[in-house]
Amino acid sequence: MKRAVVLSGGGAKGAYEIGVWKALRRLGIKYDIVTGTSVGALNGVLMVQDDYYKALKLWYYMDYNKVIDIEIKGKYSTKKGKEEILKKYAKGMISGGYELSGLEKVIDGAFDDKKFIKSSIDYGLVTTYFPSLKPKLVKKSTLKSKELKKYLLATASCFPAFKPTKIGNNLYIDGGYYDNLPINLAIDLGAEEVIAVDMGSIGLVKPVKNKYVKITYIRPRNDLGSFLAFEKDYSRIAISLGYNDAMKTYGMLDGNKYTFKKGSLKRNYQRISGKFYKFLDKYYFNSLFKIKYNKLTGVNKELEFNKILELTASAFSINPGKIYRTSLFNIIIKKEFLKTKIKSFNSIKTAIKNNNLKKAFVSKELVCYIYTELKNDKKRSIKRLQVMFPDAFLSALYLLSITN
Repeated sequence: MKRAVVLSGGGAKGAYEIGVWKALRRLGIKYDIVTGTSVGALNGVLMVQDDYYKALKLWYYMDYNKVIDIEIKGKYSTKKGKEEILKKYAKGMISGGYELSGLEKVIDGAFDDKKFIKSSIDYGLVTTYFPSLKPKLVKKSTLKSKELKKYLLATASCFPAFKPTKIGNNLYIDGGYYDNLPINLAIDLGAEEVIAVDMGSIGLVKPVKNKYVKITYIRPRNDLGSFLAFEKDYSRIAISLGYNDAMKTYGMLDGNKYTFKKGSLKRNYQRISGKFYKFLDKYYFNSLFKIKYNKLTGVNKELEFNKILELTASAFSINPGKIYRTSLFNIIIKKEFLKTKIKSFNSIKTAIKNNNLKKAFVSKELVCYIYTELKNDKKRSIKRLQVMFPDAFLSALYLLSITN
């Protein structure tokens, strides 16, 4: 049975696909075909060549100058840096798009003619004619090796941020204008089973034409940042998240947004849930909370309990890129909680009074405020808060369970 790996476009998010590849290597999962769009096409070439460490080095040290010939000093994670980066991309759009001079050098370094041709792994990419937006499906079997570099540049030419790529008499732009996840191309190449890495980036995705092909989707469970943020900090965490999500997809690790050693969540449930449900019953004051209460005590209560664990960690900004044991995870949450010094909850109280917070809102300050109300046993306040902010209320209960 022929297995294909299909890699979506996603610009700077492409590091995620290297993390998935790391997991496939760890799991011993082989593949016969690789197809890709945009950055997925470049990563795909490295997969065909079996150049894992070259790919890892490329993304581990990612920077803007590896893609475009403009100087960017700021960081996308800061407000000032984000403004600088967006302004420079906007300037490029207005002037007809930037040249992909840096990416051209990356492609030169990534593509190994001999390895690619000799590899038994088949390959295909998608790019788009400009301005007709008709597809150009490029297949290894019909491709001259010298042409591949140009088509790799073409499929990544995300117009209008970057200029179209000219090949012969034709102009081409990003393959995402036709199909950002080329599963159908993989099927055309003979795939009977597909591992599809879908980074959920902007772009069209064609419906799968053969419903009998088995498809395993691997998708980011956390925000990977902007597709424009070519920075090593984002790339490094994306590699970790790609690995973690792939391992969870194949049942080798546990968790959703966070990642845990196999069986660790179950052990945590056995250790902590008794206290949690005792507190839940003690502070269940409002009948309007009944739907949430029924879910927590229903047939999927272990799953619902685990959601609260992850929600609490998210409120305290715990790093989602690591693999945890829940015993250590709880200690980390407690440490972050103890480090939180809030002299007054006036801003939270004012926001609640003015109805400026949504029901699903969860933050460190809100969780700590509800926790304080629980500790002080303020029943009237608790009754109101558990209906206004049910998720934050449950996070505060979890916090109470692990600190007592």
